[in-house]
Amino acid sequence: MRPQADSYPDQIEVAIHALLDEGVDAGRRALALIAYPPRLIARRPALARELMCRIFHRDHFCCRYCGGRTILTSVMELIGELYPEIFPFHTNWKGGVTHPAVIGRSAIIDHLVPGAMGGSWRDPENLMTACWPCNAIKADYELEQLGWELQPVTTDEGWDGLTCYYRSLWEMAGRPKPTFHEAWMAALEASKPRPETDLRDA
Repeated sequence: MRPQADSYPDQIEVAIHALLDEGVDAGRRALALIAYPPRLIARRPALARELMCRIFHRDHFCCRYCGGRTILTSVMELIGELYPEIFPFHTNWKGGVTHPAVIGRSAIIDHLVPGAMGGSWRDPENLMTACWPCNAIKADYELEQLGWELQPVTTDEGWDGLTCYYRSLWEMAGRPKPTFHEAWMAALEASKPRPETDLRDA
């Protein structure tokens, strides 16, 4: 992964030199080149599970930033139910009690153009599958700022984020949290790709 492509370190250093050498107004003028006035941003709307699953299916559960395979988090949660001593899972991903696979491979929905920068919160064309690490690094940056390129949808069509094992794992684990897991399984089934399906209908 390449370093970020923005010039913030240099610009901030220039502003600090201007401040120290010429005073507060000079520092302000230098910093104005990267001004980001505070603004109110509408609260991020929740995405429907079915829409999320449609995006995961479209992208074959592969990160559109690094190309890596991702796994549906709730599948890993069930593995944690079955093997807590060797595959610990914490709902809030607490350090020390969460397996690194959960943090490294959980499938996340990310906004290609961040909502904070005017991107659509729900348009499927702005929604991408991401692994959690790429999602965390990208934050509210645009790809150009990071020097990243959007990866094409993978040809790894056989990869489904291990969701083909979801129901079997749930039953083996004693059917925990039925409302939660059944909702995910229903969304996965309802969102399976069909030739006539348009993501915008979600």
